This record gives sequence, structure tokens and C-alpha cells, in this order.
Amino acid sequence: MPEKSQPRQNPPSDKASQKESGQGATPSGTPPSGVATQSGGAEEARPRDLTSEEAAAITAGVTASAAQPTMMPPPQVQAGASTGGIGAWTNYHKVTALWSINQNRNSWIHLENVGWRKLANNSDSAIVALSILAAHAKQTQTPYYNGREEADGMIHECFVW
Repeated sequence: MPEKSQPRQNPPSDKASQKESGQGATPSGTPPSGVATQSGGAEEARPRDLTSEEAAAITAGVTASAAQPTMMPPPQVQAGASTGGIGAWTNYHKVTALWSINQNRNSWIHLENVGWRKLANNSDSAIVALSILAAHAKQTQTPYYNGREEADGMIHECFVW
């Protein structure tokens, strides 16, 4: 029977084994300025404002699809009525851009004729759901994105048709 060879095992202090396995390597770059690291320190990032040329380029290539929704938003949403409290509905806007960064719960959308709005960051499931709905609205270019913006300046609820 052929004898099986055992893998070479070097002690952790062996520089050659660290070089082979990639251990002990130091990062060659640093995060962009304004981006928080795991140790914290930087304030939360936000997207830059779109220039008029960028906004025009986004809306210039948009064509209406033949598919139309079979249902319209509920009457209270069409009228812009709030369900109480301080929230205000923004009605009938296209989502023209999405922005997120490698920070916890930091996702933004750009609404046509409104500007950048942050999505609610009160829970992981809320920001994921709102991001998915905004991505769907951007992909389909529906003009029926309605969002409820609270006093904190974030969108906490939305309807997409």
C-alpha cells in the first residue's frame, strides 16, 4: 500500500506559512473619507444631489410600457390623506435613483421633482422591504410611487402601482 503523505504543519510563528496562507497580510487601502468603519467615528453618509444633466439623462431614456395597473390606489392615498400623526404622503412620483452604502440601515431613493429621501431605518426588515419596493418602482418606472414621510424626514410606508 502506498504511504499517505501528511500535510506540512508549521508553527504559527513561521513567516513562510503565513505568507502562503495570506495570514498576517495588512490592508493596502483605506475606506473612502466619510465612511464609517467598524470602530465607528464617521457620521452617516448620504448621496450627493443629482445635477440637472444627470436628472435629465435619467428621465430622457424612459418609455412607457404597455402594461398598466388594473387597480388604482385607495381613495385616501389619492387624496393625500394621512392616517393621523405628523406623516405626509408624497403622491405620484417616479423613483429615478437608488443609493446605499456599506453602513447599517442607510438606504436612500431619489424621487422625481422631490429629491433624495431616506428610507426608514427602524428595523432591518423595514429597510429591506422599502428598498425592494423602491427598486421595483425604479425598474418598472411606474409614476405611482406614494410614500409616507414622517417628521424625521424618512419614508416609513409606501405604495407602488
